[in-house]
Amino acid sequence: MAEQYPPYSYREDGATKGLFVELVRRIQVKLGEKPAEISFYPWARGYEMLKGGVGDILLPMCMTSERSALFKFVGPVFWDDVYFYRRKGSSIDLKGLDDARKVGKIAVTRFDVYHQNLVAMGYTNLDVSSAQKCDFLKLMRGRVDLVPMGRKAISYFFEHNPELDLNQLERVGPSVFFTTNYIAFALKTPDELILKWQAALDELKAEGEWQKIADKYFPPERLN
Repeated sequence: MAEQYPPYSYREDGATKGLFVELVRRIQVKLGEKPAEISFYPWARGYEMLKGGVGDILLPMCMTSERSALFKFVGPVFWDDVYFYRRKGSSIDLKGLDDARKVGKIAVTRFDVYHQNLVAMGYTNLDVSSAQKCDFLKLMRGRVDLVPMGRKAISYFFEHNPELDLNQLERVGPSVFFTTNYIAFALKTPDELILKWQAALDELKAEGEWQKIADKYFPPERLN
């Protein structure tokens, strides 16, 4: 299972694409496995399906202490720093993270890492939706004040969602937290399979193939 979250995983013109999609396929080739069928779901639905053992794999997923007891993980695959974004011209100014607790609303997607981490950090001014595209539409329409997202991922996410205009937004304040993204498996998955997938990923990294895939979706010259 996957979330529509370019450039990590997404469906475009009938084709399934993304850094995690391509990497999973390379792992399965290396292991001699049949290519997986990837179904796309809203994040909360996929998350609950994996937690209940209905689904097998969900990608991508950030590791947290809570999730480490609910799922098994292969990775890390990618890393990012999360910041808050505001509308250009907004009077909201964040000198520190405590300032974000005082704004009207922060839009987050139900059960994603931004939602869960901000709840754990004590934020109570959260406006919860079903998808990140909805979060940013709310921000652009003035219905919320801030949206969190990874610094590396945001421009690519907007490129694949033409309804959104990154030029209308700007980053504000310090980094909120750091994320590490993994391939998540249902807890029922045999440890032997997890070890095989982890070894295959480690081999792809050692062979330089992981870097080629990462550079394809996140060209180094665009990450600064």
